[in-house]
Amino acid sequence: MERITINLDKKPSERWNLLKDYKHETNSLLKYYLEDLSSAGIFETYIETYKTLFISKQYQEEIECVAKNSHFSENQVLITNLYYDALKFVFGCTSFCITNQTEKLHARNLDWWSENNILGSFTKVFDFKENDEIKYSLVSWPGFIGALSGVKPGKFSITLNAVLSNESPQFAIPITFLIRDVLENAETFDEAIKILSETTIASDCLLMVVGVNLDENVVIERTPTTFSIRKPEGNSLIVTNEYLSLTENKNTNDTLQLTASGRHKRVEVLVKANTPKSTDDYFDILSDNQVKMGITVQQMVFNPKNGDIHLKV
Repeated sequence: MERITINLDKKPSERWNLLKDYKHETNSLLKYYLEDLSSAGIFETYIETYKTLFISKQYQEEIECVAKNSHFSENQVLITNLYYDALKFVFGCTSFCITNQTEKLHARNLDWWSENNILGSFTKVFDFKENDEIKYSLVSWPGFIGALSGVKPGKFSITLNAVLSNESPQFAIPITFLIRDVLENAETFDEAIKILSETTIASDCLLMVVGVNLDENVVIERTPTTFSIRKPEGNSLIVTNEYLSLTENKNTNDTLQLTASGRHKRVEVLVKANTPKSTDDYFDILSDNQVKMGITVQQMVFNPKNGDIHLKV
């Protein structure tokens, strides 16, 4: 998988100039996002106010840089970066971690429908470097500056799964930007958990966070304003697309839950039958025909201890 370096020592307004070498992919992805979002209407009316209130100056400048290297305006690029909060119902996702191993691995399927597998085909690993050292890495796409899946070597890894609650969305920071903030700025597992739990966010989500120490494994179940922290059961921690702790917030009409419970139970069965130890073992579970979905576009295994990323698309 191609790896692209983002130099954090550069000004935010210059960091994404490298996209000039990925114009076809960037423009194709932005066009795809915008077409999907055309019927959603979310954020469009108030995009200027939203940008001023909830998008940091750093990210505004990065968005400006992406726009400069694409065929789209700054506001169009920003709107596409709010994709999760606007259309999270098209996401699936399954993540799990075995918690009683000295060196823990964090496995994840990203399930996201797209035409012609455009999201799988254009997937890259972005290494965000400071002083020539990798500070954190994201599995992402050209033109998207937030984070759905990332790892901070020696600290923790984070993955985002979609879920729907009965709480209304909030005018607040998008979760994908908050995840990147945490990867960039949080120095400990506990600090990451506190920020991801207590910050008001735009929409619901489930976050798996895996640290390097034995007891550093949680799923944070979020609505925009509330949270619950779920810890491992037995020797595993599994998350799909349903609330297991914040059940009072559960949306009973949630289409994401149609396969969520089945995928969760299947991972549980597979883990109990043959506890995975190697990266290949984790991929075997991710690829099981009752776990992997027809819309799976990325499969990945993170090692939070050393920052290694194993990726299949």
